[in-house]
Amino acid sequence: MNKIALILSITLACIFFNKKVQAQNFLEKKINLEVTNQSTETTMFILEKLGGFNFSYDAMLLDPSKMISIKGKHQSLEEILDELFKGRLTYKVVGSHVILQSKNKSGWSNTMWVLSGVITDSDRNPLENAIVYEVNRQASFITNSNGKYLLHLEGNQNSGINFSCKGYKDTIVYVQAGKQQLNIVLKPWQAQSIFKTEPAFAQNLHPGTKAINWAYTNKELQNIGLVNLMVTNKALYISNNLNVKEVRFVQVSFIPSWGTNQLTNGLVTNKLSMNIIAGYAANIEGFEIGSVANIIRQEMNGVQISGVANVVGEDVHGVQASGVVNTNLGNMDGVQLAGVINRVKGDIKGLQMGGAINTAAAKSLDSIPYRGWNGQISGGINLHGGERINLQVGGVYNQANSVDGLQISGAINLVRGTTNGVQISGIYNQTNKLRGIQIGLINFADTIENGFPIGLVNIIKNGYHKWELSTDESFYFNAAYKTGGKNLYSFLRIGAGKYLNAAYGIGCTSNPNRKFSINLDVSGSSLFNTDSDYDAFAGDLYRAQLGLTIKLNKNITLSTGPSYNFCSPDKEQNQISKIDFSRKNTMYFGNYYLDKAIATLKNQYWLGWQFGLRF
Repeated sequence: MNKIALILSITLACIFFNKKVQAQNFLEKKINLEVTNQSTETTMFILEKLGGFNFSYDAMLLDPSKMISIKGKHQSLEEILDELFKGRLTYKVVGSHVILQSKNKSGWSNTMWVLSGVITDSDRNPLENAIVYEVNRQASFITNSNGKYLLHLEGNQNSGINFSCKGYKDTIVYVQAGKQQLNIVLKPWQAQSIFKTEPAFAQNLHPGTKAINWAYTNKELQNIGLVNLMVTNKALYISNNLNVKEVRFVQVSFIPSWGTNQLTNGLVTNKLSMNIIAGYAANIEGFEIGSVANIIRQEMNGVQISGVANVVGEDVHGVQASGVVNTNLGNMDGVQLAGVINRVKGDIKGLQMGGAINTAAAKSLDSIPYRGWNGQISGGINLHGGERINLQVGGVYNQANSVDGLQISGAINLVRGTTNGVQISGIYNQTNKLRGIQIGLINFADTIENGFPIGLVNIIKNGYHKWELSTDESFYFNAAYKTGGKNLYSFLRIGAGKYLNAAYGIGCTSNPNRKFSINLDVSGSSLFNTDSDYDAFAGDLYRAQLGLTIKLNKNITLSTGPSYNFCSPDKEQNQISKIDFSRKNTMYFGNYYLDKAIATLKNQYWLGWQFGLRF
């Protein structure tokens, strides 16, 4: 492959490469590499341009005479490097650099030495708050107002030192062990010059992509009181301003600044994390436990357990359990358990269980899609601001935008959108659109598409509303209010005659807008004596009546038809020895059966009729 063809192939590959650079782990990037009889140095140069990063390494690690041939393999960068170096090296991502280091540390000594110096800009002005980071042992330092730094190092091997400052290009320098003084000049970060010299990087900064996904971390995470209490300002500053990808199998912390990862703990992804009091890390990919608090800057994937609090800056995938509170500033996919409060800023796919409060999607993100089954169970309050939720069970109050399933509360359920399913509350249910059933003391819906409310008071804003005055075989006068959807409705009715009754029922109608229609009402009522010599409560009366309706005009409808009645008297009242029975052959013969039921304390059945006007 000649030099012109090599440059052309690299340029074409860079044009079509458009994924974000700084926030990713370059070692996981898939690269299609094909080289024939190229030197190690040339192969590394090709990888840099295809991947949009820079290699940093001690020149002694590479064999300049080795020739490499690879036939079009589409692999991750880590797999390619393992093949090139036969597993001799380890790799670490720091900013836009992939650092190569030797696995063989047998030649290291315990020699202690100090590296110091001054960091300035191109005009020799000292840079305050620049970060100096030793990439192998994770020693770090933040410069003072004079730009001075000081690192305590050990060993007799060359050390890679990363120098970075916001607004400037980061620089990595390899320093010989024992070197005492090193002054560094950082050049300003200028997008235009980068576009000219690194076309791959230019493609990666097109509009619509974020260089670093720290939307929550930099602002909201460090504003949480527990984070400010547990994590030092230096550790927060380093983790928010130094882009390092580091994975460790085990870490142990007493408190966030006192542990195996020291001030750089916010840069490290841990597989197993043990926090005696509290810990701070970039990510968890496995298991974490802390007696007081676990604080994760980005994502938690696995299981996280704490005695008091878990705080995660981005998404959670897995199980999160805390004695008091869980706070996630991203989405949650899994199970979240807390003794008091669960809070997820994004949406949930899975289950939240909290002793007092669960909140999800409390503050809207750019776009929160419906991501699968989700539910909330708490002893007090559930709040869900996402697109929809399947299950809410709250001791006092539930609120959601839409429900596809079941919502149960001891007091109040509120759905701002559509309820596809069932709302059950001790006091009040409200939804904008109902496609299901409401069961509560008071039910409110703007519109019913398919379903009906069951309660003492049912209010349907844009539904079926009718008053009905009627008479029947047992009661001289009845007044009822009917409300519901297009075909299903509920009603309250009172009746007066020799006895009084108060009824609740449900009904259906074929089409209330036609001239002729049919309706069926089923009700249950309490029967009361009007004679003060007897117990007030006389028993229960159940009635099913068929109505044949004729629409006389726009507002008035006539209804008449047969009914079937069943009376169950109160068996605990004193048996009545003498009672004036209504005559069986009178028009209002139904009182005969009511009298007989109350006098004999035996159930009675009979056919009846009704006639009324609805308006």
